[in-house]
Amino acid sequence: MSMVDVSAALTNPYTLDTFNVQRRAVSNNNYGEPTITPTIINNVRGVVYPASPNDLKRLPEAQVMAQTIVVITRFALRGASKDSQAQEWEPDVVVWGGDNFLVIATNDYSKAGRGFIYAICSSMDTVDAPGVTT
Repeated sequence: MSMVDVSAALTNPYTLDTFNVQRRAVSNNNYGEPTITPTIINNVRGVVYPASPNDLKRLPEAQVMAQTIVVITRFALRGASKDSQAQEWEPDVVVWGGDNFLVIATNDYSKAGRGFIYAICSSMDTVDAPGVTT
């Protein structure tokens, strides 16, 4: 563990944000077709900040704003996985600021303080909500 414990900053009410998490269980029918059953977990707390520039990408078929965020939280966000009972899970979806972000990478962030998860999340929406203006 590093010599600097930043858990006080990561749990400070001034730096915390609230978001919802959509946890998605996968089950297959007799034909192998998947059914996704979502469960919404409300009012999860963590630090959320942009991970990349919110640049417009102009493609022949569409214009998209490729938003990516970082979430640092004690809530156990997960990517695609299978648990000890062989239950399969799709990656979690973080619902923050009116947009849906798919968890694309998770890392143990215990060096910053016990129990923290560092997750990189990419926007799932074709068009995201407008950014905050002042």
